Amino acid sequence: MKYLYMAGILTLAVFIAPVTVAQGRGANDTGFNDKSINKVCPISKEPVVASAGTVMHDGHAIGLCCAGCGNAFLAWDESRRDEFVRVALASAGPNQSAKIGLSAIAESPSADGAAPSFPYPIDTCIVTGQKLGSMGEPIVKSYNRREVKFCCQGCVPKFEAKPDDFWKQIDEKIIETQLMHYPIDTCIVLGGKLGSMGEPVNLVYNNRLVRFCCAGCEPKFKTDPAKFFAALDKKIIEQQVKTYPLDTCVVLGGKLGSMGEPVNYIHNNRLVRFCCAGCIGPFEADPAKYTAMIDKAYADSQRAAYPVDTCVVAGGKLGAMGEPVEIVAGNTLVRFCCKGCLPAFQKEPGKYLAKVRAD
Repeated sequence: MKYLYMAGILTLAVFIAPVTVAQGRGANDTGFNDKSINKVCPISKEPVVASAGTVMHDGHAIGLCCAGCGNAFLAWDESRRDEFVRVALASAGPNQSAKIGLSAIAESPSADGAAPSFPYPIDTCIVTGQKLGSMGEPIVKSYNRREVKFCCQGCVPKFEAKPDDFWKQIDEKIIETQLMHYPIDTCIVLGGKLGSMGEPVNLVYNNRLVRFCCAGCEPKFKTDPAKFFAALDKKIIEQQVKTYPLDTCVVLGGKLGSMGEPVNYIHNNRLVRFCCAGCIGPFEADPAKYTAMIDKAYADSQRAAYPVDTCVVAGGKLGAMGEPVEIVAGNTLVRFCCKGCLPAFQKEPGKYLAKVRAD
């Protein structure tokens, strides 16, 4: 498969924020809190709200969109909070305009009053392969605004000694894990069927997979990535909102809609829904925990009506080799006879998903 990767060298000219929708505030309650150094909340990327108050760091007041974001900000490690304050003070500050909505885009790395990082999308340390959290709280670093999490402090110098090698491995892992969730079978730039012009091209941009019909589409994408990601996000929401398996917030457990219109957020090209923007920070701190809860809900809702009784990879009867192995790809449950079938599925998920969806 053709493969292009961004070896940690990403343009700082464009910031693509998580997909959120501004919710239920009065007309006079949005905007800059005159006590704070930032115009946009560090957690949700939405405009700060005066009534939400502030939290303090290093003598500076940090504005928030809601009270819940204060705890999420304080949960960041000190270096990340220091960086937020540094860039907020160096930026244009309170006179900057905030952009919110489906395509929440800021046009410079500091247009939201800070330099947020694109969350690390895999659950293992790229240096040791250990599960994040297995050796205590992960170490979080940001390189050109791409977040990387390590199992321990000792992995940081090893990564920094050979960054290109590790970025290549990260991007390969992102492609492997996100390919099965990729929501469309057309080129995001030209609209043609993926595979109609040869093997599709996979690009990792800001820790996220995007697919093209040919290499010529990559430079077109990079001229306005916000535009193309907004279009992709819209398709993801349209496809997955009707089958989303939970009617409660995966973080707080409250009923979706009980705090205004639910917030739609895209993680690994999949839809996650929150009761409010304040839940984005806790989710980003431990996405594996919450996506496992969503996957369980998808599996539980689809298992009884699963359309085939054989493994889509090996063809053997499900249950003949013990309890079937299950994963959720996008919003679809897939069942296998054994773990040995997973690599084949991950390499060509579209081929095998078609077998599930065709029955």
